Amino acid sequence: MWLGLLGLSCSQSSGYEPQVHRLVPGWGLTTAPVSGVIEGENFLSVPTQHVGGTDAVTLDSHFEVHLGSRALDDVAWTDTRTLRVQIPEGLAPGWYPLTVVTPMGGRVELPRAYYASDRPLASLTAQGFVERPRLWTGEETHLVLTVNNPGGTRALGVRALLRPVEPGGVELRSEPEPEPQDVDPGGQASFSWKLAALTKGTVHFALEVQGHEEITGQALQAAPQTLQVEVRPRPSGALFAWPSVVTVGQPFLLTLRVKNDGEGWLRGVWPWMPSVEGVSVTLSREPIPRLVDIGPNESRDFVWNAYATSSGEGRFKARAAGIDELTGGEVSIEEVTSPPFTVLKPGELAVRFSQVPPSARVGEVFDVEVSVDNPGQSEVLGVALEGAGLVQGGQTCQVRLVSGITPQKVNLAGGQQAVFSARLQVQQPGACSFRVGAQGQDGTSGQSVVAEYATSATMPVTR
Repeated sequence: MWLGLLGLSCSQSSGYEPQVHRLVPGWGLTTAPVSGVIEGENFLSVPTQHVGGTDAVTLDSHFEVHLGSRALDDVAWTDTRTLRVQIPEGLAPGWYPLTVVTPMGGRVELPRAYYASDRPLASLTAQGFVERPRLWTGEETHLVLTVNNPGGTRALGVRALLRPVEPGGVELRSEPEPEPQDVDPGGQASFSWKLAALTKGTVHFALEVQGHEEITGQALQAAPQTLQVEVRPRPSGALFAWPSVVTVGQPFLLTLRVKNDGEGWLRGVWPWMPSVEGVSVTLSREPIPRLVDIGPNESRDFVWNAYATSSGEGRFKARAAGIDELTGGEVSIEEVTSPPFTVLKPGELAVRFSQVPPSARVGEVFDVEVSVDNPGQSEVLGVALEGAGLVQGGQTCQVRLVSGITPQKVNLAGGQQAVFSARLQVQQPGACSFRVGAQGQDGTSGQSVVAEYATSATMPVTR
């Protein structure tokens, strides 16, 4: 075996030349000794065979190591790839080449192998935080990372990368890797990302920080961090008027329903006064109730009494707020808009005689027609003539009903007209006039609708 080693050691010019890869660490402070390791290949010791004596073979593993012109006193051979050295204190600051001399006299150099520094080189520490780690859906926040360089040289090209650990309901609304920055000795740099809460859940974000030291070029890295953002479902609202079709002046109810979709209580929930557009509406000053607590996954209604003072199509808007029991902070319920509701002009009835003969003879049969108009917008149901004057006539006239009034009842839509007719026979001479009214029920509000009586022109009757 020793002969084999001897053969290797004697053949360094035939593929076993020593090689030096690096000195670890590549830098050190000048104020204290530094233990180092030289990594390379073919650090071969030299075996010597002795004739006589107690040791037949000895190994020469004495390697000389120099940093610049400074020989290192403490050098230890470990194996063919490793030498251990002790770098003394007191070196002048600057770069030093490394020279290794083998026991056979082989020599190998590595330029700029070690940097002696009179101050600590750059290093990186980082501290991140989320401005608001607990969000409601629809809210935004910022994740801020502060990178410090406690060293005495600059950290160049410091990069910060933010990435979600798992998919979730938080959207990154800025570049995941901002522009790199240089950090001066004792200085700091800040990086910021905008986050938007979309859906319920918890998302973890990993932060990675990298750079390099300006003199040695060695890679720098801060300890990785993980931060989380919790997204809770925002309380929701629904707003609606009931009934959704009313007449001017008809009372109706406006309801704001607030639902707590979260897992904590909402305390002291209160609504703002609703607004309305499209029509004029009078609302009660306060809803019933005025203030409520809403438990997890529960809903409560706020109700206002209302009536409209103008016709048209309208929409209500309302919002509310409460106190989040988990954080003690105020949480707003986003403004909600009701479906459109319709306000109609109340149904009306107007009566007039549209046909009365100018004269008649005793015993003559004739027709009388009455027109009933609805100038309103709401339908009037069950419209019928009222009053006995149509049959009895007036003044000195006496008439008999030959055929009944047709139609007896009609439903009269807004802006429409109905014609009622009756066939009469006059029974004595004189002067006849007729008087009649109409009535029905508003199909929207249910209120009675009564028309003023109308009187016809006088019809002379002769023999």
